[in-house]
Amino acid sequence: MEMKKLFTSDNFFLAMLLFAVIGEAIYSSIDIFVYHYAIQAQLTLFFRLVCVIVLYISYKRHSKNVMKGMMGALLAAQLITSIQYLPELSTPVDYVCFPLFAVFSALLFINHFIINADRQPSPRLIRISQILSILLFLNNTVSEFLWLASVPDPLYYVLGIADILGFLGMTASVVCVESRLDAYRLDRESAGWTEEKGYPEGYVHEYEKK
Repeated sequence: MEMKKLFTSDNFFLAMLLFAVIGEAIYSSIDIFVYHYAIQAQLTLFFRLVCVIVLYISYKRHSKNVMKGMMGALLAAQLITSIQYLPELSTPVDYVCFPLFAVFSALLFINHFIINADRQPSPRLIRISQILSILLFLNNTVSEFLWLASVPDPLYYVLGIADILGFLGMTASVVCVESRLDAYRLDRESAGWTEEKGYPEGYVHEYEKK
C-alpha cells in the first residue's frame, strides 16, 4: 500500500521529473564539455529527456493517448540503451549488472504493453512494474558506485551521482504515470463503470476532483 501511495503521489512524480532533467543534463554536459564526448553519443539520452518532459505535460493535461505513447517511447529507448551496453562488458560487475539492466528493462517494457492491452485495472501488474523500477535503480546504483571506486577523477563522482538520480527519475516517471492511470481505472470500476455501459451518470473523474 505504501508503494502505491508513493508512485501515485504528484509530488513524487514532480521530484522524479526534476531528477531526470537536472541529473541527466549535468551528466551529458560533463560528458560533452569536459570529456569531449560526441554529442551524437548522447542522442538517445536527449530523446529520453524530451519524452519525460512531454510525459509530465501530458499527465498534467490528462492527455491519455500522449501519455501512453511517451511511456512506450521511453521504455523502448531504455531497452535499446541496455542492449547497447552488452558488447561493452569488461569487468566482473559489468557481466552481472549490464545483463540485469537488459532483462529488467525488457520485462518493464513487456509489462507496460500487457497493462495497456485492455481498459481493465491491473494492480498486480502495476506492482510488478513498481518492483522492477526499484530493481533497476538498485542495479544501476551498484554498477555506478563500483565503477566510481575504480576511478581517481573526483569529477566522475559528480558524473556518477547525476546519472544515478537521472536514471531513477526517467524510470520511475513511467511507473508513476502507469500507477496513476491504474488508480483511475480502479476508481471508475468501483463507481460502476463497465466497458459496455461506460461511465455511470454523474461520475466525476478522479483527476477532476483535485
